[in-house]
Amino acid sequence: MFRIVIAATTVILTACSGGSEPETAPEDTAPATVETDAAAEPETIAAIPEAFHGRWDFSEETCGDPASEMRLDIAADRIVYYESAAIPQTITQTAPSAVTVIHRFSGEGEEWEETLAYELSEDGDRLTVNTPDGSLSIRMRCPA
Repeated sequence: MFRIVIAATTVILTACSGGSEPETAPEDTAPATVETDAAAEPETIAAIPEAFHGRWDFSEETCGDPASEMRLDIAADRIVYYESAAIPQTITQTAPSAVTVIHRFSGEGEEWEETLAYELSEDGDRLTVNTPDGSLSIRMRCPA
């Protein structure tokens, strides 16, 4: 009886798998190509988009404090942090509400280059800044 069960199971599994040989694609079949939407491709742009312009800070209370360490002012051609300022070298629009910027920073007697990614919330009231090491900070748009 036990041999009949094993034999029946083997027959069923073989039938379900389509036989013992693996299926292969015909040799002359070309690989499928994936079409991409040109609008979704990152694009180098000349200035930081206007939607990003303005003052950003941690909270509405700190927006009025010029000594706030989270303060960030963004213009088309300049970004000013608490103790440093940056001139964008390359600006890449990665999505309608996101840019990646290669900056030339100066501050406290030093100069350096750094790439940061900026992304606006759906309503445009929050700005997320991502660093290459994966850390991020979220700021709110300060009232004008």
